[in-house]
Amino acid sequence: MNAEALLELARAVSAVREEADPSAALKVIGEGMDRLIGSTMFTFLRFDYAAFTMERLHGTRPGVYGKGFSKPMRRGRWYETLVDRGEVFIAAGEKEMGETFGDYAALAAMGVTSSMCVPVRYAGRTLGTMNLNGEAGRYGPAQAALALPFATLAIPAFLSIGRP
Repeated sequence: MNAEALLELARAVSAVREEADPSAALKVIGEGMDRLIGSTMFTFLRFDYAAFTMERLHGTRPGVYGKGFSKPMRRGRWYETLVDRGEVFIAAGEKEMGETFGDYAALAAMGVTSSMCVPVRYAGRTLGTMNLNGEAGRYGPAQAALALPFATLAIPAFLSIGRP
């Protein structure tokens, strides 16, 4: 990791350790990811396997996709990669985006033609995903490797937001 990445990681760690509101920590993690990797829209989604839905815990486009917004999960390569194997999923380009996301038309209207979904995973179970959404060609293996530690820092928020 370079000095800039280490600084962003230190900021995120501090937010997870010190912020009383776990949503604030998610915001700091997202801001760090945007500075290091970049996105048109950044979100954290928590999975509800019983309802087979995803709930938005944080996003940078609240007017379009607000906090608490839910959408259905989908089976396929996205699910197999993120949930079954716990690996980063990258949809690059219009074809993969359309096959993966039911709301692709809305994403495309915002200029989102690529998505990197990083699993937020704890004890061998995917709790949800950290999504960086941007233009085609932005995300690849180097960005995925950089994002994984940041997604891991989201675990406490995923376990505590909305929980007694």
